[in-house]
Amino acid sequence: MILRRLLHLIYGFILVFLTGGTLVFTLFVTPTLFLSLGKEMAGEVVGILFPPYFHLLFVFTLVALALQAGRYALRPDSVRRSLPAWAVLAMGTGYLALSLGPRAMASRAAWLSHQGEPSFKAAFDSLHQQSVLVNGFILAGYLALTLFLLTESHTTPTGTPQDRQRSETPGRD
Repeated sequence: MILRRLLHLIYGFILVFLTGGTLVFTLFVTPTLFLSLGKEMAGEVVGILFPPYFHLLFVFTLVALALQAGRYALRPDSVRRSLPAWAVLAMGTGYLALSLGPRAMASRAAWLSHQGEPSFKAAFDSLHQQSVLVNGFILAGYLALTLFLLTESHTTPTGTPQDRQRSETPGRD
């Protein structure tokens, strides 16, 4: 029981961290950088921030998937619907961190070194658009998993709250 609670606590913390971090980074930090610094300078800053951000998402998504698998092993009925969602998110964040992100960075470098070539800009724009869509999908997945977590049914160690109250009342069977 303690292990189950500990897994639940750590899982919830990581899920809130991922959801909140993705919301803040995607919806506030990035737009603010582009408004404050201008397109060129913000592009450089975002180019520095996004690769580690994608890797962080990937690593913590794998950790959350492992925690959910552990929770499922201890109590299969409680987390069944979230395991496939975590598997899809692990693939999405892995794709961002290990494939799409590095290709976008290489494409951006090629475009910057060949400013007059529209094909380099078009290639970068396509990869950037894919990155934005995948990141949005991942954010939606984290939000859905947060809702799943909030709607999980909980029982106390001795059963339902009514069972516990009966067992704590002296002289009652």
